[in-house]
Amino acid sequence: MSTLYGWDASDYDVDRGLTVDRVRAAKALGIDFMTYKGTEQSRGGTFHSQYYGMMLTAAKDAGIPFLGMYAVVHSGVSTTAQAITAIDYADQHTPWWRGFSGFFWQIDLERWPTDDVPPSVGVDVARELEARTNKKAVMYASRGQYRSGDLGDYPRWNADYPYRVAENFKAAYARAGGNSGPGWVRYGRPVQMPQVWQYTDSAIIGHQHTCDADAFRGTTEDFARMIGAAPPKGDDTVLASFFGTPYHDLSLDTTDTFHAIRWSTGYYGWTIPGAGTISQQATIDLRGLLAGDLVRVRAEYLSPGHPSPETPLLAQEVVSFDPSSTGDVFVVTTPNVNVELPASTDVLIQVAVRPVDGDTTRKLVYGDLTRMSVLLFNQAG
Repeated sequence: MSTLYGWDASDYDVDRGLTVDRVRAAKALGIDFMTYKGTEQSRGGTFHSQYYGMMLTAAKDAGIPFLGMYAVVHSGVSTTAQAITAIDYADQHTPWWRGFSGFFWQIDLERWPTDDVPPSVGVDVARELEARTNKKAVMYASRGQYRSGDLGDYPRWNADYPYRVAENFKAAYARAGGNSGPGWVRYGRPVQMPQVWQYTDSAIIGHQHTCDADAFRGTTEDFARMIGAAPPKGDDTVLASFFGTPYHDLSLDTTDTFHAIRWSTGYYGWTIPGAGTISQQATIDLRGLLAGDLVRVRAEYLSPGHPSPETPLLAQEVVSFDPSSTGDVFVVTTPNVNVELPASTDVLIQVAVRPVDGDTTRKLVYGDLTRMSVLLFNQAG
């Protein structure tokens, strides 16, 4: 029996060292599906992940075929509101998700010390998400907490850790019993075998420790069928790639004028070595922003023989909160953009900030979350 391996992550993993590079490496290590926490709405307020868009887009760029956002659900809050919050957040930070065949929702249904969430809440949020998006939901609800609960007819995602050993995720699955392990047991109403088993919270995936690792018994075609997706057609042929971090102590003024980012290579862009389609995505992390500042991000494509570059706007976002409340971090993530370009085109990212207070003398500094990734590829037929 075939086995696919998955990884469900959150901002806690960033606190433990998760980076875009580590996510991008996951596909080559054997990760075939990944989810990342996006929202959690409770009576106490609404949580929005700081890094969801950056990390899930990195997973998409790496070629992981099945990706999802997980929403932690709670009682005492409208299930419709919880679904709408999740959808709006996905639209804002992963605008590619609606057209991505392998996208699905993961409902995180758990019993908390302060909120004994009944199974009906998870079922109702799942129903709302599916009805509003035409994307399938998978129900993360452990047998230990929801052994006899009415979990609807959604695919089950069990959590059961026979061992907590810091080791490679595949070795951890073998230690847990593999495809015959104790997590593969029928439960809930209607009684079903789980489709996914989270078998450890202590796995090592590449250089990342303390990971939640998951297994699916079946092929990529089986997983695609579970979430109502088209089976993957095969990997695109990547001809070349660029991954840039900002030049040391790079700054930006607040004159509302576009300036290209200088990368750690010393150059302001990347010259693609051949004709083809590029897949481009950027994350902009500026320190020193104020609530109300407007951040705009655009690409620049300067092709041979063309005197004027193309400069499409990729993203613009008003700083919606005081960044000092989150360690001076406010991140703007652009959607993943695919563009056909001729050989020797220079690819750049430009940023402009319009200050809310009219002070054009402020100096902003690019933080270490700033990234640009570009893949040059031939699409598989």
